[in-house]
Amino acid sequence: MPRKRSDKRLSLRQIERIRTARSVRVARVGVEGEDLWGAGGVGEPGLEEEGRVVAHFGLNIEVEDEAGERFRCAVREALLDEPVCGDRVVWRRVGENQGVIVAVHGRHSVLRRPGPYQRLLTVAANVDRIVVVAAGGNLNTGLVDRYLAAARKADIEAMLVVNKIDRVEDASAEQEAMAPYGRMGYASFRVSALSGQGLAPLEQALAGLTSVFVGESGVGKSSLVNCWIQDETMRTAEVHALTDQGRHATTTARLYRLPAGGWLIDSPGVREFGLHGVTREEVPGLFVDMLPHLGRCRFTDCRHQREPGCALRAAVDSGAIAATRLASMLRIMESVAPKNPY
Repeated sequence: MPRKRSDKRLSLRQIERIRTARSVRVARVGVEGEDLWGAGGVGEPGLEEEGRVVAHFGLNIEVEDEAGERFRCAVREALLDEPVCGDRVVWRRVGENQGVIVAVHGRHSVLRRPGPYQRLLTVAANVDRIVVVAAGGNLNTGLVDRYLAAARKADIEAMLVVNKIDRVEDASAEQEAMAPYGRMGYASFRVSALSGQGLAPLEQALAGLTSVFVGESGVGKSSLVNCWIQDETMRTAEVHALTDQGRHATTTARLYRLPAGGWLIDSPGVREFGLHGVTREEVPGLFVDMLPHLGRCRFTDCRHQREPGCALRAAVDSGAIAATRLASMLRIMESVAPKNPY
């Protein structure tokens, strides 16, 4: 039951009426005999139920009910918020393994990123922790820093996972690259989805929370999920013989129940990750190790490059900040727009 798109624009009064009706529907979940379906329904709808969005396939959304069963659902056209993976929703059954989403509960957190054609993509909702996954021996710290900045912007806890450590013969370079994150207080785990090394502590850290795996394509996010989810059919890609990079396997975010408790969202891998709603002036404040030194530069408009009296460069010279971290911050600053470009 694909959702029908409409070109009609709603007035402010119509939007307010829809919001009011949606609040009433949410408040009446489970009231026997209450017919909140209205005109335009498909078949005879069942009672309203609670559910969680576990995947989004084009115009259809997969919802898991509280008993663990899954249903393909359409979305009511009057719904203002497009449901995404991790959303808590109110839905009604309209056929065998089918349903319709009638309301979306409020979100306590949202992870977004810019998409193609200047679109804003919502990766996941109601996330407690962002887990940045990287590949041992091929760390992309620039991408890691972008994810950590996005986590701070969204006020979501973050931690780091280095996968494929079984392929690393000399871990000294990796340990040097990861050291600044440990000094900043980020929890990190070195694991191997192939051998199982380090998986038990990681699973324990994930228990009881809703986490989202993010990272570059081919770092083994889906392979890690496969280690815990035995009853799911997941497609993982073969490693390219020439580049040693995994082929892009996950095409849509998907939510899984963890055996030890909690939920895990496996998101599609990316080659780049843009920051949404971040100005150039905000970037230094999203780097944890920069915070003690901000506001101490000689000039209030210091860009932390060649200006005299730069507190961040002085911190690099003294060893308080890693030079690689400052370089990464400057690259991100150059990639986003200033607060007042004109």
